[in-house]
Amino acid sequence: MYEHATSPDVKAAAEKGLVAILPLGSIEVHGPHMPTGTDALTICNLARMAAEREEAVVLPPVYFAYVPENRHFAGTISLTAKTLLSVLEEVCDEIARNGFKKILILNGHGGNNSIIRTFLRESLTRKRDYTLYAMIEPWAPIQKHVAELSEGRTVGHACELETSIGLYLFEKSIKMENVKHVAELGATNIPKGIETPVDWQAYALEAYLGEPRFATKEKGRILAERFVDYLTNALKTIKQDTNVVNVLDDFYRKAYEDGTKQPA
Repeated sequence: MYEHATSPDVKAAAEKGLVAILPLGSIEVHGPHMPTGTDALTICNLARMAAEREEAVVLPPVYFAYVPENRHFAGTISLTAKTLLSVLEEVCDEIARNGFKKILILNGHGGNNSIIRTFLRESLTRKRDYTLYAMIEPWAPIQKHVAELSEGRTVGHACELETSIGLYLFEKSIKMENVKHVAELGATNIPKGIETPVDWQAYALEAYLGEPRFATKEKGRILAERFVDYLTNALKTIKQDTNVVNVLDDFYRKAYEDGTKQPA
């Protein structure tokens, strides 16, 4: 955990070639029962668990992120897209300045997805001395387990499965007594394929989905362990990766060294 490391510890970890993990969450409403820091709390805890298996450096989580869609609920704090892009750029540059050559952004909030993808591509606009990796949709690799445990019920934001993981990782912050009924859902009734700025607001009327009362700590344990299995293997691959590094070096050479264009 970076914040618990001494300055010599950080230097030694960088010289050892460890992957630096940057957990990215949010501060937002998670129904009436989950804490506003759920996304950051979850993803940071899972990063720590994986780093205990495959040695890595876990940075303090970035709690403040991109959540304009939930600003109509108390508790939400949202940065603009422009600000979050700047935060990611400056934090990653600082991590690299400390000697880390590989940075994995570990995302815990769906609203950050498009921002992270933009950031990955924007990072190509100037030559950098580090390689970026990102796990943007963390539950995608374990969808089989998500489907099995949800048994066809609606899942998503603050649903029974996210609540289950919360019960497993930070049970004392969960207030199940606040959930009184299955989530009420709505729609914009606009033809499929057409998006609007308020699709989420029209759909998740109560800022949670499905039936959180089906949540159990055991479901959370299963999901957390399967996720950590995947992340542990991913860390091993990233640590040993040379292909992405070589492709990036070749891109920089062709884009900035062989031509007239110079990096900013």
